[in-house]
Amino acid sequence: MTDYHRIHPVSVGSPPPSAPPEHAKKPSHDQLLPVTAPPPYAPAPLPPPRRQRRHSRCCRCVCYTFLALVLLVVALGVTAGILYLVFRPKIPTFNVDRLTVTRFDVNTTTATVTDAFDVDVTATNPNRRIGIYYDGGDVTASFNGTVLCRGAFPALYQGHRTTVHPNISLAGETRLDSDVAAQLLQQRQAGFVPLTVRARVPIRIKFGAIRLWKMTGKANCNLVVDNIQAGTQLNIRSNTCSFKLKI
Repeated sequence: MTDYHRIHPVSVGSPPPSAPPEHAKKPSHDQLLPVTAPPPYAPAPLPPPRRQRRHSRCCRCVCYTFLALVLLVVALGVTAGILYLVFRPKIPTFNVDRLTVTRFDVNTTTATVTDAFDVDVTATNPNRRIGIYYDGGDVTASFNGTVLCRGAFPALYQGHRTTVHPNISLAGETRLDSDVAAQLLQQRQAGFVPLTVRARVPIRIKFGAIRLWKMTGKANCNLVVDNIQAGTQLNIRSNTCSFKLKI
């Protein structure tokens, strides 16, 4: 048998099919899909801090400064070597020629010595191309390490291969220790008194028309005299002097 499709008549005035209910359109709460937040925006990488640049600049500045100092030292060394080869500098010599006592009072009660000396010094410059400026200075006379008196070295200029004879006046008042006072009395009675004359003098060396920086000359003279008595020129039994130049 042949199957025939059935056709159901639809009336013209019939209403349209009803819409599905609301609960059929919207899924339930359990059926809602989870909403995920969008991934956060990744910021661009920050530039490196400026401290590194400052640090590198400081390192460069230190390196350049150190290099400049090295070059300066090398230049000074080369200049000093050239000056030494050209001028052949020699250390000046100092010597105490005479030592005159103008005052020497000893107070046995207080163990105080009030004294004054006149010191005649001979300074010789052996250099034929170098002049020496003496910018004053300090001179002392001491007995067994105790300073008895002091004075000032005169400011003067000493030319090439010349000798000067400055006269230095020393004066002072010193309170002696009991042991030092006893030693001084014993040495005076024996006629064998050790004295030390020291001079500390600022010096400037002149190479032709060039003046170098200020240096310090140190003279040290160890003397032995027969006695210390006011109004007498002391007889120097022994005299040993040395001079050093500190740059």
